[in-house]
Amino acid sequence: MCSCTTAEYTSNIGVTTISTANSNLDGTGTLGTVLTSPISSNGTLISYVTVKATGNTSQGMVRLFIDDGSNIRLFMEIRIPAVTQTGVSPAFGITIPVGISLEASFLLKASTQNAETFNITAYGQSWTNCTCPS
Repeated sequence: MCSCTTAEYTSNIGVTTISTANSNLDGTGTLGTVLTSPISSNGTLISYVTVKATGNTSQGMVRLFIDDGSNIRLFMEIRIPAVTQTGVSPAFGITIPVGISLEASFLLKASTQNAETFNITAYGQSWTNCTCPS
């Protein structure tokens, strides 16, 4: 329920799986769309992003990009260490607080430097400012 001094918040969780090697830093090549800020919102605040490998990893990067519809820009690089998954050692995983606000219709995208499979999850809230009656 909106009032003149509030905003309405909606959970916005996005997930993608990336596995195609892409060493480009300029937003070209294969990217997965992690999360979209709805056009009907005033924006989306992304609180944190989780990166989880599905198996062994070699040293490399997972990259996050912001796509505004015209330009794709590198936002963050996440260092991936070499990890061999075993019965007692899990695959690599990390949760990163990001605290970034995307404008409506902007996209959060991801790529991996090496041909390894990662599940990327972004946790956010989209908001709509309430309009006051005249």
